[in-house]
Amino acid sequence: MIQGDPMELDHRVTGEGRPLLLVHGAAEDVDMLAPQAEAFAARGRRVLWYSRRGTGASTRTGWPDGGVAAHVDDAAALLRGLGAAPATVLGFSSGGVIALALAARHPDVVTEAIAWEPAALGVLPDADALHAQVVAPIDAHLQAHPDDWAGAYAVMLDVLSEGRADMASEAVRLQTVNAEAALRDDARIITRHRFAAGELPADRVVIAVGGGTSPLHAMIAERLAELVGRAPLVVEDAKDHEVYLQQPDVLADALAPR
Repeated sequence: MIQGDPMELDHRVTGEGRPLLLVHGAAEDVDMLAPQAEAFAARGRRVLWYSRRGTGASTRTGWPDGGVAAHVDDAAALLRGLGAAPATVLGFSSGGVIALALAARHPDVVTEAIAWEPAALGVLPDADALHAQVVAPIDAHLQAHPDDWAGAYAVMLDVLSEGRADMASEAVRLQTVNAEAALRDDARIITRHRFAAGELPADRVVIAVGGGTSPLHAMIAERLAELVGRAPLVVEDAKDHEVYLQQPDVLADALAPR
């Protein structure tokens, strides 16, 4: 297992108050979470956030072979290294998988792990079939166009959105920079992670979804809720999965007091 220097992770800190660690989702990085971090800081939290290993300007040592465990150990080392443990940990989408696994693997650094619409496909009964459905067209594209990560990422977005993704949007342009990480790590490793019964500490885990959550995220949330024995927290004003990128005040208002 990689036990690297947490300072090799491109990270930021802002605000004062109880510590809150943000963990980004697929194809995102430290810069994209800055507005959400500032929104939480404005509500009295000391906010830490970073680019995960293999993403943005962070190290790629041992990546992606370390899998979810390496990401979890990175988050724990960062919290300890910055004197911010224990902290609330809020993970978005695939970052929610890491937040949950952090609570299970390093409970001493977590006061509460909040997983925002976690992309934890591995907990679903038909997880393998779902992954195969997503990965097959990506593999076909990469076989025809080796190392065209941007093109393969566009294929993935097209599959996941059923053709509705706006490929010309600013958000997609920013995410394409991290396309390789999204495809090699999130799509193939992180979202396939499985949680066993009793693995997640129910007293410090919250599954959160928006009022406009998709059927897939709702199914995942229901399955995780069964594992922890707690109903999901519903943020009614959140109508989009990526609300944390588009409307940072929504989650800051709902979650900062926790």
